[in-house]
Amino acid sequence: MKITKNLILFLSIIVLWNCTSKTDQSLGINGTVIGGDAKSILLVKAGQYFDSDSIIEIPVTDGKFYYKTKLDFPESVELFLGKAKNEGGRYMPLFLNNEKIDLTIYSEEEFDKNQVIGGKLNSEYKEYKENYDNRFNSRLKPLQDSKRLLYENDQYHSDKAKLLYAELRKTKSHDEKIIIYEKLGDLKEANQHLSPKAEIIESKLKPIYEEQKIFQQDYIEHNPSIVSYSFFIKDLMYNKENMDINMAKKNLQILSKANPNHPYNKLASNLTNAIENIKVGKKYTDFSAPDLNGNEIKLSDKIDGKMALLDLWATWCGPCIAKSRTMVPLYEEFKDKGFTIIGVAGEFKNTDRLVEFLEKEQWEWLNLVELDRQNKIWQKYNVDGSGGGMFLIDENGVILAKDPTAEEVRRELKSRL
Repeated sequence: MKITKNLILFLSIIVLWNCTSKTDQSLGINGTVIGGDAKSILLVKAGQYFDSDSIIEIPVTDGKFYYKTKLDFPESVELFLGKAKNEGGRYMPLFLNNEKIDLTIYSEEEFDKNQVIGGKLNSEYKEYKENYDNRFNSRLKPLQDSKRLLYENDQYHSDKAKLLYAELRKTKSHDEKIIIYEKLGDLKEANQHLSPKAEIIESKLKPIYEEQKIFQQDYIEHNPSIVSYSFFIKDLMYNKENMDINMAKKNLQILSKANPNHPYNKLASNLTNAIENIKVGKKYTDFSAPDLNGNEIKLSDKIDGKMALLDLWATWCGPCIAKSRTMVPLYEEFKDKGFTIIGVAGEFKNTDRLVEFLEKEQWEWLNLVELDRQNKIWQKYNVDGSGGGMFLIDENGVILAKDPTAEEVRRELKSRL
């Protein structure tokens, strides 16, 4: 009896110790900055923006910085020097878990010398990167060097593209820049944006890039960790035009199963669904969002049976505003003929800036608010990682065009209304 009591007491102490040790686990980053005059270190999570999100900023004092927190899930971030908030700059991938990590960070010019010690995921990424570099760098470097020389000597773009880029540098008007960017997009779509020399280099790079995709895919399938998840989410956000939807669905299944309940699962699911569904010829995705008075508005209640332009924009996105302004004359001309515009402003923290902006612009159409991404509308419409996007929708709810010009919208309205 006494032995049984002692055994129970012993087991209870072990269980209590295990629970306590798990509770005490936390992320601790000790860092040193060498060279430069960095005032802070930034940790940017997937989909965050410098000018609108609450970025983790760690102060640097006498070349040292420290950060401690407790994470519910491991995650991937991009580490920047503090000046990147205003100037942009290079970043370093970093993987965080409730572990101790020691960082040595160099000036931006020497970022390749950065050192990360600690963290199982960081060790995994380092091994992956070494294998990746060993396999591809020797073939890529001479081609990329040749490509850089063409850029430096203004020989990369075609003559037509050069003229448009020259116009772009001259103009200060956002409205004019929108038109030029669209012309450049048309050139690229017609494969007329490169010089003959650049076309040769790009044709040699293409099969290597395809091989890189296969290499990464094989890694994801055999190592479905947060490292692999970071590759997948980055592709969903920034390489969506080249994503194979069946492969994306396969990766989502593999990674979500290996990382149950992780917030990345919902993010990746939304982005994957958007790639599949937000296409010309498919039905729009419905959602609800509040107006400036706090009234919850369902998109379908406002656009069903009408020609509609869904305008996802933000007060901090200059190109978005410029494009929205081009639609004002169209709204005036067709608003009583079965056409409407629904704006959704992607704002952060509060709507003060939005209220002030709309009072100045006097846009007559309904504007809803997506505050702090609470309804995940940008994800659902496959524009996460950008300021916004426009979608022309017909009276049956079918998407007719993505990011159409005012002239393209006018043509559709004239032919249908």
